[in-house]
Amino acid sequence: MDHLAIVRHGESQRNVGKDEAVKAGQMDYGGGLRDMDVALTRRGEQQAEATGAFLSRRFQFDRLFVSPYLRTIQTAELLAKLLAHPPRITVEERIREKEFGILDGLTKVGIQKKYPEEWNRRARDGKYYYRPPGGESYPDVALRVHSFLGTLLRDCRRQSVLVVCHSVVVLTFRRLMERLTEKELLEIDRDPEHDVCNCSLTRYCYHARAGERGRMVLEEFNGVHYAAEFASTKECAKKARVGH
Repeated sequence: MDHLAIVRHGESQRNVGKDEAVKAGQMDYGGGLRDMDVALTRRGEQQAEATGAFLSRRFQFDRLFVSPYLRTIQTAELLAKLLAHPPRITVEERIREKEFGILDGLTKVGIQKKYPEEWNRRARDGKYYYRPPGGESYPDVALRVHSFLGTLLRDCRRQSVLVVCHSVVVLTFRRLMERLTEKELLEIDRDPEHDVCNCSLTRYCYHARAGERGRMVLEEFNGVHYAAEFASTKECAKKARVGH
């Protein structure tokens, strides 16, 4: 694998619902819909279309892997339509969203009120290692993404690969590709400017020096390549003005 491009899905209906619920101080969001069935908003579609146009002007991909969730599949299909030479889309469960178990669809207020013991346990264990009942921790996600990376290294040698996934999975790629520690990963995750924007682009390229073993090097993280008017947050709008 010579080039790995990772794109988060476009803005989803659940992204909007969560923001609205948090602002209103509500306990939950999502309306009972399964997380994997949540679709893109119209703005999310516009983000994907603009990102696809950007990718088409600069890259050619041999493979395209996508999480099985509806919002990622919709994003991948919109991206692929804009690529000059669209690769075959392969659905890959190992890059699905982090599973939140009994906390799925709850805001922080909702967790505190409905599961106060889990709120305290999360505070004790920390965001990285905490695993909610029926859900996953960051290391759990890393295990499946690590397995997926092994498949890429074996099956996609000397190829350019595009992956469409979720924000936690984007950060997990960084954790594995750059061998980040728990502290280093959480520092990235805590920084508001590093919030993984909808349809943002993170890329690694293979670099080798004479007489040395080559390695994949981070070329871009959380790059936004659509107009600021399509951005979901102020932070992403700032990036859009620079990156578009």
